[in-house]
Amino acid sequence: MKSRTCVLAAVLSASLLLTACGNKEYLKDIKAEKYVTLGEYKGLTAAAVKQEVPDDLVERYITENYLAPRAEKVPVTGRSVQVGDVVNIDFAGYLDGVAFEGGTAEDYDLTIGSGQFIAGFEEGLIGANIGDQVSLDLSFPDPYKGNPDLSGKPVVFEVTVNSITENKNPELTDELVNELNAAGYNIGSSQTADELKRWVRESYEQVVQSSYDSEIESELASQIMENSTFQDPPEEMLKRFTESIEHNVSVRAASLNMTLAQYMQLYEGVDEAGYRALFAEEGLRMTKQYIMYQAIADREGLTPTKEEISEEITAMMTLYGYTSEEELKKNVDVEAVEEDLMRKKVVLFLKENGNIQATTVTVD
Repeated sequence: MKSRTCVLAAVLSASLLLTACGNKEYLKDIKAEKYVTLGEYKGLTAAAVKQEVPDDLVERYITENYLAPRAEKVPVTGRSVQVGDVVNIDFAGYLDGVAFEGGTAEDYDLTIGSGQFIAGFEEGLIGANIGDQVSLDLSFPDPYKGNPDLSGKPVVFEVTVNSITENKNPELTDELVNELNAAGYNIGSSQTADELKRWVRESYEQVVQSSYDSEIESELASQIMENSTFQDPPEEMLKRFTESIEHNVSVRAASLNMTLAQYMQLYEGVDEAGYRALFAEEGLRMTKQYIMYQAIADREGLTPTKEEISEEITAMMTLYGYTSEEELKKNVDVEAVEEDLMRKKVVLFLKENGNIQATTVTVD
């Protein structure tokens, strides 16, 4: 259940800010301590893994996402086939000396190391030269869904290597960055190669920092909730949180061309009754958690000021490209923005008044 909670908590953090129809009740409309009797919330211990982003991960991302798609195929001469090469081949597959259906092709481009063919085929071409004829004694996997009749069967492939090419990536230059921008690649506001490298690194660091922060917050919040006593939350507030979860999961499903039911079956393994219960459970937990945060904010004087709220709204306008506050309010629940800003202030307070332990590891 922990993994589901983490997934839906991440969904909720984004969906709370979306506008919604119908009656709603916010934390400003209630006295939080009417619904929760706080337990101890200072001096708590929380631990999580904090990742570091190595340079080679940044370079690999840039190569795979920006350079490789613009690579030029260059003919190879004077050496044999290596992993990563594209070989043009003719081949024929034989079962008991007879060519089998689907096992023959001419002028076929195959990237060595792609895993496109059965085990041993691509590996068997490594070291071959242009013009070589290679005989490969292999066996189909068992089962083999592509053709069940070949499952586990020993076969022979006769392969002729017609040509070898390699993909030559362009250099990352300021000019290439401008080309990427013009082509619609997501490169932030980068205009130079150094800026792109910095942007990729910062993007990775934001992701790993967000993951670390969420894990610490989850651990702190769970401890406080276990030490606190709750009354049933306001019905409209509970409905708002629960509907926010369902709405955002539905948006994620639609982005993958899936229905909500299909998405939840695939990623959570539950039917409609199951995910309705899951949404309700998580909605209740998050409603209680925000009420708990508000009670701490009231006690410690952490309610956001008008200036802080204005700064947060301005930052959101810049981040999401809104030209006015009125335009932002059409798509964003500003009152929920205030609640989330309060949450951030409370979590920062809990960290500053707690024992936070981080174990540093390097991202793979």
